[in-house]
Amino acid sequence: MPTEQRLRPSYLLAVIFIALSSLIVLDRLMPTPITQAVVATLYQWLLLLGGAALLLGLVNVAWLHMRRVLRGQRDWVLSLILVVVMAAVFVAGVINPAGAAGPLLTWVFDHVIAPGQRALFALLALVMAAAAYRFVHVGRPGGAWLLAGVLLILVVQMPMSSSWLPAWLVAATFWLVDTPVMAALRGALIGSGIALLIVGLRLLLGRA
Repeated sequence: MPTEQRLRPSYLLAVIFIALSSLIVLDRLMPTPITQAVVATLYQWLLLLGGAALLLGLVNVAWLHMRRVLRGQRDWVLSLILVVVMAAVFVAGVINPAGAAGPLLTWVFDHVIAPGQRALFALLALVMAAAAYRFVHVGRPGGAWLLAGVLLILVVQMPMSSSWLPAWLVAATFWLVDTPVMAALRGALIGSGIALLIVGLRLLLGRA
C-alpha cells in the first residue's frame, strides 16, 4: 500500500507567520507609530498579493472555459458567453483611463452585477426559509422558534409590511438583530478566525 505523503514542515514560514500575527494583534491592542506604519505596509503588500492572486484566478477560469469551448463539451455555449463577457469587461477597464470608475464599467456594475447580487440575496432568503420549514417539518426541537424568528425578521425588513407593524415590534426585532444576533455572529467569526490561524500554522509545520 502506498504510504501517505507528509508535508515538509517550514519552520521559517511558521516563525514569520507567528511574528506577523503577533505584530497585528499588538497593533490592535497597543498601537504605536512604528507598529501602525509596519502594519499599514503589510496591508499594502496583502492588497498587492490579493490582486495578483485574483489575476491568476481570472486567467485560470478563462483557460478552463476556453478548453471546454475548444473541446465542445457540454454547455460550452455558456462557457463561451462567460469568456466573451469577461474579456469585454477586462478590456473596457484597461483601455479606459478612469479604470473601474469609467462609465461603461459603472453601467455594468449598476445594471448587471448589482441586480444579480440582489437576486442571489433574495434566493438566499427563500432558501433559508425553506430550510427552516424543513427543519420544522422533520420535527426537531426548537424548529418552531427558528421558523418564527426567520419569518419575523423577513417581514420586519420588508418596507411594505413593516409600515403597518407596531413600532415596538419593529424596534425589538432590530434590537435582536443588532445586539444578541450580532454578538453571536462576531463570536463565531472570531472563533473561525482563530481556527483558521491554527490550521495555517499546522500546515506550515507539516501536521495538517
